[in-house]
Amino acid sequence: MKLSTKYLSSVLLLILMSTQFAFGQFEGQISMNIYNNDDGNITETNELNLYATNNRILVKGEDKINVSDGLMEANGIMVRGDMQDFVVMMGENEALRFTKEELEGFFNMFSMLDSDKSLEAESDTDFKYTGDERTIQGMTATELQVWNDDGKGYLSIWLTNEIDINWSILTQPWNNLPNGLKKPVDTLTQEFKASNFPMLIEAHGKNGDYTIFEVTKVYKSRIAKDMVEIPANVELISLQTMFMKAMMSQ
Repeated sequence: MKLSTKYLSSVLLLILMSTQFAFGQFEGQISMNIYNNDDGNITETNELNLYATNNRILVKGEDKINVSDGLMEANGIMVRGDMQDFVVMMGENEALRFTKEELEGFFNMFSMLDSDKSLEAESDTDFKYTGDERTIQGMTATELQVWNDDGKGYLSIWLTNEIDINWSILTQPWNNLPNGLKKPVDTLTQEFKASNFPMLIEAHGKNGDYTIFEVTKVYKSRIAKDMVEIPANVELISLQTMFMKAMMSQ
């Protein structure tokens, strides 16, 4: 099974969106590797680091993160529970800030920009808990299988409830979702329990089994409090400003 970047990105995003609010949150750093595969052969490895405090989360990679199929590139994505907003770090001096409600208002625009209309078709993705357990980084993880629409391959997502992160606004129901995201989001928000965190994602298909995501390090650290602050020299811009700039540059 050869996974598209859009499919993998959607699965990872839905995992983050589906975890419910919990108290006694983890504060520290989680290091993760994402592997780009070509028929099971690793062609590239990208490292991501997640920094969590009791009310903020920052996901930052060594390379720029592609957002919305190349609409923009980000150095990091922050969720600020205390401010009830998202901040996309786009460079040394500029960051995009928007609320959940503003993002919901732009879902229709994103669907219009989806030239192949892949987000409009309803998803047939199937989710199955197997009850199987593994120990990963010293933590117990259980398997959730996500079957592809064609039924020819699936992902094994190994989840642990031993990392307790406050996902704040990511746990709230989403409105105006494209048809292709509505069923997976609704299913995951119903089935995921508090504190589930993905430790490992494996692909299974006709081309064999291979790893596409794994957590490599988990440790508590005060560095997270410094990482989730926006530098004073960074200008916050709105979604409207970003789209106007994009239209003017065409």
